[in-house]
Amino acid sequence: MRLTKLELQGFKSFADETELLFEPGVTAIVGPNGCGKSNVSDAVRWVLGEQRARALRGAKMEEVIFQGSSARRPVNIAEVSLHFENDDGALGVPFREVVITRRLSRSGESEYLLNRSPCRLRDIHDMVRGTGLGADSGVVIESKMIDALLSDRPDERRELFEEAAGVGLYRDRKRSTERRLEETAVDLGRLDDLISEVQTQVRSLARQKRRAEKHVELTRRRYVVEIALAAREMDVWRDELERLELRVQQLRHEAPASEEAVAAAEAARDTAHGARAAAEGRRAELARLVGEQREGAQQLRGEIAVAQERQRNAIARRERAEEERREGDSTVGRVSEELDRALSHRAQLESELLVATESLKSDVADEEAVRRALADARAAVDTAERGARDLRDATHKLELDRQAAARELQELDTRCLLLRDEQTQLSNSEAAVRRELEESETALTAAHEQSSTQQLAFAAASAAHRSARDEDSAGRSALLRAEETHTALAGRLNALEALERERVGLAPAASKLLKERDRFGDGAVIGPLSDFISTDADSASLVERFLGPTLHAVLVRDRSAAEAIRAWHSATNPGPLLLLPADADHAASVVQPATSRASSSATNGDSRDESGELAGLVTSESAAAGWVRALLGRVNPIEGGAGFVDSRGAVWLPANIAGAGPLRRRAEIAESRRRLIAADHAREAAAHNAESRRTQLQVAEAAAALAQESSHAASREASEREDSFTAAARRHHRALKETSEAAAMLDRLLARETVLAEGIGAIDATIAERRSAASSLDAGVSEARRSLADTEARQDEARKRRTDSEAAAAQAQARLHVASDRERHLHEEQTSASARLASLQAELSTLSAADGELAEQLAGWQLDLEARQATLGDTESRLAGSEVSVRQADKQLEAAERALTDVRHRTTLLLEELHTNELRLTELSGRRTAIRERLEAEWKRPLDELMRSAVSLDADDDELRAEAAGLRLDVEALGPVNPLAIEEHDEEQKRLELLTAQRADLASARLSLQQAIREIDTTARELFLTTFVQVRENFRKIFITLFGGGECDLRLENHDSPLDGDIEIHAAPRGKRTQRIHLLSSGERALVALSLLFGIFLTKPSPFCLLDEVDAPLDDANIGRFVRMLTEFKTNTQFIVITHNPRTTTEAADAVYGVTMQEPGVSSLVSVHMRGAAVEDAIAGTLAPPEPAAAMSA
Repeated sequence: MRLTKLELQGFKSFADETELLFEPGVTAIVGPNGCGKSNVSDAVRWVLGEQRARALRGAKMEEVIFQGSSARRPVNIAEVSLHFENDDGALGVPFREVVITRRLSRSGESEYLLNRSPCRLRDIHDMVRGTGLGADSGVVIESKMIDALLSDRPDERRELFEEAAGVGLYRDRKRSTERRLEETAVDLGRLDDLISEVQTQVRSLARQKRRAEKHVELTRRRYVVEIALAAREMDVWRDELERLELRVQQLRHEAPASEEAVAAAEAARDTAHGARAAAEGRRAELARLVGEQREGAQQLRGEIAVAQERQRNAIARRERAEEERREGDSTVGRVSEELDRALSHRAQLESELLVATESLKSDVADEEAVRRALADARAAVDTAERGARDLRDATHKLELDRQAAARELQELDTRCLLLRDEQTQLSNSEAAVRRELEESETALTAAHEQSSTQQLAFAAASAAHRSARDEDSAGRSALLRAEETHTALAGRLNALEALERERVGLAPAASKLLKERDRFGDGAVIGPLSDFISTDADSASLVERFLGPTLHAVLVRDRSAAEAIRAWHSATNPGPLLLLPADADHAASVVQPATSRASSSATNGDSRDESGELAGLVTSESAAAGWVRALLGRVNPIEGGAGFVDSRGAVWLPANIAGAGPLRRRAEIAESRRRLIAADHAREAAAHNAESRRTQLQVAEAAAALAQESSHAASREASEREDSFTAAARRHHRALKETSEAAAMLDRLLARETVLAEGIGAIDATIAERRSAASSLDAGVSEARRSLADTEARQDEARKRRTDSEAAAAQAQARLHVASDRERHLHEEQTSASARLASLQAELSTLSAADGELAEQLAGWQLDLEARQATLGDTESRLAGSEVSVRQADKQLEAAERALTDVRHRTTLLLEELHTNELRLTELSGRRTAIRERLEAEWKRPLDELMRSAVSLDADDDELRAEAAGLRLDVEALGPVNPLAIEEHDEEQKRLELLTAQRADLASARLSLQQAIREIDTTARELFLTTFVQVRENFRKIFITLFGGGECDLRLENHDSPLDGDIEIHAAPRGKRTQRIHLLSSGERALVALSLLFGIFLTKPSPFCLLDEVDAPLDDANIGRFVRMLTEFKTNTQFIVITHNPRTTTEAADAVYGVTMQEPGVSSLVSVHMRGAAVEDAIAGTLAPPEPAAAMSA
């Protein structure tokens, strides 16, 4: 597989469509700063699936799209394509050329294409996995990644090793498998809980199912019996009900007409009564008029007679008047007699009415008493019939109970036989299961013993492994301490040597003189005094305390040189300076230091070393030997350096010196060199010891892994045996439980047989007693029915008497009313007659008084008399007619009274019949409604449909009622029943079988997943360790090549878990001790990183590698090594090098692309295929400063 082409369009500064062709070997990309070279590496990283905008040097992914320039507008789409030649089939697709494309628009839409066909990023990752490509692989190496690769973060280093080993695929598979295993474990736990719950439900539903089946059977039979019984009852009174409905309807139609007839008869009676009263009034009025007219006529006749006869005879006239008065008296007497008779007749009628009323009240009371007696008789009949019926029902129920008990007894006999057979089978099964349990227990014990043995072996191997690991850790710790000691000593030595080289601590004037020593001539300034003196650390402290600033004195050739320096000192005034001419006379007295010293006379008698003790502690070179003797000769320290005394007895008490001087620094350098050599030997010994212990640890790891696998296998075997034993124990327990349950059931059945036999005997005795009681109750019912019939006859007679009394009372009331009217008329007539007598008396008086006037009035009176007589005749005729009318009205009133009585009697009969029929209809309708409501409420179906489903049964009504009552009690004895239990039990049973099968599948899947994880771990571990060993060897070889020597190593922090532990990098360039990576220089860090990367490439080369200015920190010598390494590896890997270094381009590149910004803000390419000087010339031209333009960066 080889990279052939990179296409960019609208990506960062590459606004136009840009194409880079890559040949085998090294392709260099050069250009000035800010021209967009690094955008090429960003494009490669982006097209391979980089999702972090920060890794592309941006804040958000939208910034990879060309943002525009001063002369161009922004574009909306960025697109990058990588072309690969796939002749070797390294990419798992059947294409010789593979094109990976990524496209992004400003709207946020992103898409990936494989050979111009849309795909997912995961598809691309899966395709390039194991080839060394990928956004997280080492395809693109930037200068900033040097620090990342050598940082303390283990993940970034381990990803490179995993990519090289191809472990990423196994890691993904393991994660996926672990997720599936976790999900399987969770599902298995849930499934176990669900199975337990479903098993409980199945057992509960099984019991409910049996009760539901019994309930269905009883309900079905009860339905048939009750419907048949209801159909029979309804058939019995269906014709009567229909007849009653028709009759009630007819009577209800007739009742209003009858009531209307009564109202009409009452109205006719009232009309007749009114007519008679009116006729009587007219007759009375006419009688009054006749009386008045007669009286008037008589008066006129009397007056006329008086007038005619007055003159002839006054006596005749008075006699006539007396005669008229006697007639009046006669009329009054007659009227009085008629009035007396009328009063007597009215009293008689009132007496008759009172008698009729009393008789009516007596008849009504008798009828009410008879009605109450009838109700009591009916209640007695109902009570007797109900008692007899209840007794028969109870007897029938007992008979049904006896039949049920007999059937149950027969069933119990059958079930006992079956249970005895089942007990035999269960005993045989229990024995077989017990033998299987014993075999499983034996196998389990053996498996546990084997597992214990393997666990002990694994524990011993683990202990040995832990011991070896502790020893290895101790060895590595000792090696680390030795390396740290060596590094610290080397660092201290380097620092002291640097201080010594730079003459840190030398007086300023002496330092400046040494810098300008050439102006005084060659050899005029020899050097500082301290350069020519050496001693050990303890003696150096004494010498420095004594000499003080004199230690910074400068040796000069002679006095002339000193004079010249003095003139220079006067001119420049650099500070205090002590000059020691080499040709000076050192036999003179000892020269004191230039600085003022506090002196005191030494009066003590201590002995002195006349040879000079301080001079004997130092070693001086020939140039300074005289001055050393002169300064230190015969000077002895006092109390370990607290003071000094010279040969003259003078005592010098120095001040405390801050810091070490040059003598002590050189002493420390010498001591550090000796200690560094010793530390080097100790480090080599610790490294040898650590390597030996690492070998022991590897052997222990292998033994522990083998023991662990054996222990796991034994544990699995023990677990399987334990599962088998548990299953056998469960089966044995279930067999024992079933056997005990069968025995208990048999005992319960036998006890039930005894109870049933005793119950049947008791029921037979009770039935006999109740049958005898039923016969007595039947006789009582017959007697009550006869009494009821007599009472009903008495009620009919009382009703008839009450009706007759009502009619008689009505007639008496009517006659009393007529008599009252006649009495009133007679009173009026008597009053009229009395008035007439008074009038005659007044008339006689008037005639007597007005005798003279009568003659004059006679003629008028005659005429008036004739008129009155005519009127009287007419009135009398009318009075006769009114008498006839009164008699006719009396007859009509009597007829109306009779008609009203008849109509009322018929209406009363009709209403009584209607009431009786309505009561019976209401009773039958209520019974029908009760049956309808009960049946429809209980069976949830219309009555008509229930009646159509009725079947004919052979038993009589009493038997059916008893059977229905027994079935009802049986249903009630079952208690609440789940009607859906049968279907639910079948569904739950199927669900349990399905769940059991699913659990078996999940358990098998769990074992498969666990085995898969172990296989993945084993494979990934082997691949990683194999790759790690190869990378470590390659890293060592390349490190030695790049550094020309030195030491390096890669170590696993955790050998037990190499896939999860850190990878430690140790590097020590030639001539340096092992030190921490972050203490290396940037060039050394770059070489270490390159060594590691190329070590990985040697293990599994990537198809191509893009290096973005990784050679920037390297000097010329290291650039040469870097170029030689590129030349060595380019036969297997394409390299795209972004660089500023001409040597990299000229010596390693096969092709060169120059990136420029001829247009501000827009990158363009210049392609060159050259060798040698031509390449250098091309580079020189390309690297020329571009025209001023705004640099475009991602």
